[in-house]
Amino acid sequence: MYYGTLADPKGDSDILQEIYYAKDAGFDFLEISAEGPKFPTSKLLSRVSDIKKARDETGIFFTCHTPWGWNVGNPYKPIRDATVNEVIDVIGFAEEIEARLVTVHMHTRFGLYPKDEMIRYMAEGLGALCDRAEKSGMTVTVENVDQSVEDFKKLFGLEPRAKFHLDVGHANISCKGGANIADFIETFKDRLYHVHVHDNKGGHGVDGDLHLALGMGNIDWHRVVNALKAAKYNRTVTFEVFSKNRQYLEMSLDVFKSLIGGWAPTDD
Repeated sequence: MYYGTLADPKGDSDILQEIYYAKDAGFDFLEISAEGPKFPTSKLLSRVSDIKKARDETGIFFTCHTPWGWNVGNPYKPIRDATVNEVIDVIGFAEEIEARLVTVHMHTRFGLYPKDEMIRYMAEGLGALCDRAEKSGMTVTVENVDQSVEDFKKLFGLEPRAKFHLDVGHANISCKGGANIADFIETFKDRLYHVHVHDNKGGHGVDGDLHLALGMGNIDWHRVVNALKAAKYNRTVTFEVFSKNRQYLEMSLDVFKSLIGGWAPTDD
């Protein structure tokens, strides 16, 4: 597997500092979220040469992430089209820095619109993104927020070119004990392309999407890692631990690596 960290969209460090930090902390890649005001796409595009130079110096590679609030399945077509165009700009940036994927989030709650209709709108927006991404071979992944396995089956039935991005913490919000997490991995093991790991206590509100260090919530990380091993997953894993003290982030990397051990997927 390849381990990465998210470029901090809130802190004081520059994007280049984030690249060098990732290398020094033992990560393989940096996930860049095109998120303003710190890292809007326009600002990132102006730094492409510097980013590529730092990439070459460190050996770090990249994945790209779009803001949670960008809904490419917005039911209002002018807004959906505008959001899709914003993501297309991120795809252009990702191509410039030779990133391995671009992630968007799945949104299925919007006022009075039924879920099935929102999934159809999501598939329409994804279709436009996949059309654009195919020009360079870029991969578009869809991250779960609060959806079920069945919701994603419907989405991928409508737009099969998109890949699955499992956010383990988000999957835990709708269930305690990890059953939903393991079900996602098993169901989409042939489509699983990227993983986010962070901990929480399940549920919503104050016990919702906390982005804690691994071991500080109630996620059974032994079960998660065993499910990933059973699925022979060997791609990218981003540690989305939100803390000003990055020792919690680095500790999470150590915990995960210790659970993986010397495992490597086999062909049998």
